[in-house]
Parts: sequence; structure tokens; C-alpha cells
Amino acid sequence: MREKIKDYLKNLIARLAGSLKRFPEALLLVFSVVVLLIYINHHSVPSNSALVRSAMALALGVPLALGLKMLWERGTLSRKMLVPSYGAAALALFMYYSFLLTKLDMVSVSRYVGISAALYLLFLAIPYLWRKEGFEMYVIKLFTGFIATYFYALILFAGLAAILFTINTLFAAGISEEVYFDLWLMSAGVFAPTYFLAGVPAYGEELSVEDYPTFLRVLLLYIVMPLLAVYTGILYVYFIKILVTRIWPAGMVSNLVLWYSFISLAVVFFLYQMKDKNTWTHWFEIYLPRLILPLLIMMFVAMGIRIEAYGVTENRYLVLAGGVWSSGCMLYCALIRKRMNIGMVISAAVIAVLVVSGPWSCYAVSKYSQNARFERILLQNHMLVDGKIVPSQQVSTADQRTLSSILQYFQNSHNLTDVKYLPADFKMNKMNEIFGFSLAMGRDTHFSHNIDMENNEMQDIRGYDYSLPMVRGTVQKPAARPGELILTYDPGSTILTLSRDGQALYQKELSSAALAIHSAHIGQNVLGNKDMTYVDENETVKIMLLFTNISGSEEGGDGQPRIEWLDFSVFVSLK
Repeated sequence: MREKIKDYLKNLIARLAGSLKRFPEALLLVFSVVVLLIYINHHSVPSNSALVRSAMALALGVPLALGLKMLWERGTLSRKMLVPSYGAAALALFMYYSFLLTKLDMVSVSRYVGISAALYLLFLAIPYLWRKEGFEMYVIKLFTGFIATYFYALILFAGLAAILFTINTLFAAGISEEVYFDLWLMSAGVFAPTYFLAGVPAYGEELSVEDYPTFLRVLLLYIVMPLLAVYTGILYVYFIKILVTRIWPAGMVSNLVLWYSFISLAVVFFLYQMKDKNTWTHWFEIYLPRLILPLLIMMFVAMGIRIEAYGVTENRYLVLAGGVWSSGCMLYCALIRKRMNIGMVISAAVIAVLVVSGPWSCYAVSKYSQNARFERILLQNHMLVDGKIVPSQQVSTADQRTLSSILQYFQNSHNLTDVKYLPADFKMNKMNEIFGFSLAMGRDTHFSHNIDMENNEMQDIRGYDYSLPMVRGTVQKPAARPGELILTYDPGSTILTLSRDGQALYQKELSSAALAIHSAHIGQNVLGNKDMTYVDENETVKIMLLFTNISGSEEGGDGQPRIEWLDFSVFVSLK
């Protein structure tokens, strides 16, 4: 038994050492990312900080380094070109960090995801460029290796966490919660990539169909394929219902069809090497792509209706791009029997880059579409004169809501300066002044104001004697000693009460204070300390509230805004 354990450990060490020897650059980047994330975990670093963005840039370098190593292994890059190539890659990462990761918002994060996905897809494709056979088995080997590796990493983390928990419980060791996340980072971010990369086949290694994993064959043949057949039947019944009722589906159905087509493509890809092994696989691989095409047409019609009504947004653009790619792949699978499936992977990488870059990107097209809607509604209501917005009291409720939703879209996803015809200093609280009506919200539209936690702004609490750092949820009235101050808060009624010896010194329904902050900063999600502060006093006490979160709905049952949740700190001064 001891010899078996020794052999296992020796093989494991040899595997990890081989991975380090073959992919030192990529693993160095992986280790650097993990070190940064551990530091961030222990020091409460703001999400938009330079450290977080540096970790993201280094993580983007991992698939880039892997791709360069694959190019070198296949002979595309000579040894003389390898070092300059890594230097160019490092410069590209620095430029990406400096110009495309200056802050973390919807655009920068989604662009990062798209480019990362493209680089990983190219890492898959590079070893089989211009090779006709074996790509599917190569991907299957990597896929199953990835699943197995992260299963091992999960077991490793669970075991180490259980050991730490036991030590902490039995010996009161005082181990902080952050250490558990450190364990996960080391398991999933150090051990797993090193172990996984050791299993990447060398360039030119032959992979036989006989090596097809049994568990994957059983999973596809007896579980996934029957489920897809049932799901296809359900979608066709729904398709027939649409044709009969002529009531087209909402956006959710478009997403369901799209993800169904993605999963179906993956199954068809994995089945390609087994297509002639049994009749069920043969017919499934032939007819599934043909059956999905009408459903994709239904999805395009539904998306066209929504775009006609609401214009293009990033989500709709991505659904359309995914639908175009999926339709092209389905047509290819339906028409070509002996195909090169590597083309699907490369085309996915190209589309992933195109949708997040250039004047055809989802961001540029969405901004153009929403600006066109904005201009059209202004012209319809005679609110545009000589390129300037003229306030109007005659705008219908529907148009008010449409204009408001467009402005909120730009504020949340881009910038109000991207909206045509708006004054340069426009803020959402100037709606009445510029448009002639207040910000119109849709039914049960939620709002949330949060204090800016990233600027580390200090709060001036001079002149206050007592503080309660955080009120979140119900604060019950505790048993009190004579003369002791007692603070209670009921989130349902939002009533805050300060009492002593059974006598209320101060009582306030905080919803009115929170709504006053909301009305002054409509459409603004992040506010500074000054904007989130409320001060009140009576003949006995002076109280300052520093709200950290104000959440609610714009339209309650009586048509007025309502507060649903408050987080705040309390500072008290006795007179």
C-alpha cells in the first residue's frame, strides 16, 4: 500500500513538473493572478482598483501565452521568434490594461469576456489548423480532462477546508474566513491549471476513436440525446401554437432557443466521431441540425419584432450574433457530411472578437439604434428645434417612458454624453427642466442608491457622542440598564426609535428621508457620503444617518415611490 502511495505521489509530481516545463509562461501568469487575488481577498480592495484590473489583464495573458506556445510547438513560430512574440504579447496586455481596462463597467467587462473566449477557442484550434482528422477527439480529451481536473480540485478544496474547520473548531485557532477562499484559489487556480495542462496532447499525437470516453458516450446516447429530442418536440408544439395564434414570443423564448441550439451544436460536435457507430447516432446527427433551423427562424422573427419596438441593445445584438453563428453552423452540419468541425470553433472566435470591437460592435450599434429612437420620438413630439431639445407638456405617457428608458439605458450601460442633443451637463434630476416632464418609470421599476465605497471618503462625525456602525434588518430592543440608550428599527415600517428608560427621545419614519435622497438623485446608482447623509434633531438629540443602500420601487400600489430596504449607520449627539 505504501509503495502504491509513493508511486502515485511520484507520478503526480512528475505530471505537475512536466506541465511547468512545457507551459512555464502561462503558469507563471496563473500563479501571479492567484497571488494578486489572495492579496485582494485579505485587504478589501475595491472592485475597480488597479490591482483587480491588473489581475484581469494577467489572466487574459494566460490563453495568449498558451496560444503562442502551441504555435511554437507546431513550428509556425521559430525559436528566434518566440521571445519577440512574448514581448509583443506583454506589450499588447499592457496596452489593453492602459486603454481598455481603465474602469470596470458593462462595456469593459463584456469586451474582456469576449476577447478571453476568443483566445481560449484559438488555443483549442491552433494544433489542428490545416489538419483534417482528429480535432473532435482532441477537444473531447481536453473537455473530459478539464471536468476531471476541476472535480479533483473540488475534492482537494473540500478536504483542506474540512481540516481547517476542524482545527479551528477544536482548538479555537482563530482562522479567518478569508483563508477558505485562499484555499479555493490555490486548488482551482494553481493545482487545477497545472494538472490540466499536463494532459494536453503533444502536437502530432494521434488520438483514436477507440479512446472515446465510455462515460461521455453513455451520457450522450442515453441521457442527453433523448432529452434533446423531447425538448425539440416541445419547441415544435410551441412553434405550431405561434403559427395558429399569431402571437409571437417574448425575449425569454429567444434565449431558450439560442442556448438550446448551442447545446445541440456541442452534442453534434461530440457525436461526429461516433456518427457511423450506431443507427440512433447516425440519424440524430443528420436530422437534428435540420430540425433546429426552423426554430432559429422563429427566434429571428421574434427578435425582429422586439427590435422594431425597442431598438437594438447589447443583449439583443448578442442574441442575433449567436443566432447567425448557430444558423451557419447548423446549415454546415446539415449540408456537409464530411466536414471540418474546426471551422465552427474558429468562426466562434472571430465572431467573439467582432461583436466587442469596431464600429460594428454591439456597443456601437446599440448606441446608434437607441439614439435613432430618441431622435424619432423627439421629432414626433415637436421637441427638437435647431438641434436643441424644447420642453413639452404634451408628451404621451408612453413616449415619456420610452425617452426615460433610453436615458436610463445610456446612464447604466454607457454615458449620458453619448446621447444626441443632450446638454453637456445634463443629469437625470434635470428632466423637468430639459424635457418638461419627470423621469417616467415603467411598472414596478426598481431603483437602488449605494454609497461610493471605492473613494474611501472619510465621514465627519465630530460633535456626535454615540454611533451604531451598521443597521441592516431589524434591530430589536434589548434589555437595558438604567440610563442606557436603546435604538430600535423596524424595516417593515422603517421607523427608527431612540429611547432611554422607556421614554422615546427620538422617533422617525426613515422612508421619507430616503425618498428625499432618491428624488434628488433619480437614475444615479452610486452617490457620495454627502448625498447619502441625513441629519435631523429635536430638543433632546441630534441624529445623523449615513445611508449605505437605499432600495425601492418607483411605483407602489398608490402610484408613488416606495422604500423596500435600507442600510445605514447612526450617529447620536445628546443635548
